[in-house]
Amino acid sequence: MKLGSLNLENRYILAPMLNVTTSPYRRFCRYFFNIGLVSCPMIYTKRIAKNPESVEKDLFKIEEENPISVQLIGSDLEALKKTIDYLESYKFDVLDLNAGCPSKRAIKAKEGGYLMKDLKNLKILIQIAVKYSAKPISLKIRTGYEKPFNIKEMAKLVNDSGLDFIIIHARLVKSNFSKGTLDLETVKELKESITIPLVGNGDIINPISAKHFIDYTNVDAFMIGRESMGHPEIFKQINEYLVNNKMVSFKSNRKTMEKYFKIYENIIDEFLDGISHPLDNEEIKFIELKRNAIWLSKNIDKSTNIRNQLSKTKNLIQLKEILGNFFSFKS
Repeated sequence: MKLGSLNLENRYILAPMLNVTTSPYRRFCRYFFNIGLVSCPMIYTKRIAKNPESVEKDLFKIEEENPISVQLIGSDLEALKKTIDYLESYKFDVLDLNAGCPSKRAIKAKEGGYLMKDLKNLKILIQIAVKYSAKPISLKIRTGYEKPFNIKEMAKLVNDSGLDFIIIHARLVKSNFSKGTLDLETVKELKESITIPLVGNGDIINPISAKHFIDYTNVDAFMIGRESMGHPEIFKQINEYLVNNKMVSFKSNRKTMEKYFKIYENIIDEFLDGISHPLDNEEIKFIELKRNAIWLSKNIDKSTNIRNQLSKTKNLIQLKEILGNFFSFKS
């Protein structure tokens, strides 16, 4: 699979998600299927420009996870230059610019999704990234801000940009993640109008929705984010359907959750081996296991109570005690 100058094993991409796609999480998802490209959570350029050391914990052992993308968010031109210069010492494969984040923080700072209504500044940001970075450059956008963008205008920006590929979340910025707001028509029209690969994103929750997205829009690859939370085999499941026409059911139960939890714990231990994390190794392990245990339990029948208990845990001992009782319970 080729995305611009980037060669990938397949067309599946794990989306960058803040406080989700940490290194242990990315390794966990790849344990079940060799995802073509994984992504670090987005990094604020102003944060790196002011205090580069603050992101070292986010980039621990990144060189072990190729192919991997680092996503940047920010609209300050000098901060972007400084960030690119700082990141050049790290071994990763793609530099991704965020022009789609719908958060209030991003919009207020005139970055992320705000750039969907400030294409002039977006064009300059792309030019700087292409000029100063030695890495392939991608761009993450949405279908517009309050209404779909002008296809000809966006296509010209993209085609003249020097970008390697573009990623589009098939929603307006103002739609956030609301159900029923997916706009595949704009994705399809953009695909027909640009000369570089297009990656689709948005509401790909199972093999059927993945096939529909690809068949309707003809995107070159697709990105999955939220659906992987609690469902780490989603990529494998979709691949079996698209490549082998085989529907593999996903059953979430206590036994499956226990298996996943043990795998995740082993992955964290391997990741932390030989390093001293700024936030303390034991604390990082607790944070990672806690939130993933909550996600892994979401599709289990009558699991509201266990999620409430897990959310109140204060340390690893409490977490494992509650989970031990949950896993050993016989209904």
